Amino acid sequence: MKTISWVIGEIILVFVLLSLPGSSFSNHAKWFGDFPIDKLVHVVLFGSLALSFFVHFEYSKNTNLKSVRAKALVMIFCIVYGIAMEYYQKYFVPSRGFEVKDMLADALGAILAMPFFTVMQTKLFKVS
Repeated sequence: MKTISWVIGEIILVFVLLSLPGSSFSNHAKWFGDFPIDKLVHVVLFGSLALSFFVHFEYSKNTNLKSVRAKALVMIFCIVYGIAMEYYQKYFVPSRGFEVKDMLADALGAILAMPFFTVMQTKLFKVS
């Protein structure tokens, strides 16, 4: 039950943070040269969202949720959610817009969650 709360919390957190008006943020600070910090935020948010699903599935008694297909569907969900949030920002959030780079960062976060989870799974869940 705790893991589903994490999943729901992540979905809400992503929605709330991406619903903040653009004026809530300072002028996009840059790290590592020309790499904007907001892209890193997108990677972390969507990586954490995918990770929450993976952990929830790992603790589930339903073996179908532990399949590669289920994990692929999670990544697809996260990517589609990221795209949907960009459209939402474009039309409903003041001073925020539609950015393809944000969608790519969202997708990268969801994709990077898989190898991170695999390492975490090996260490925490003692899977060989």
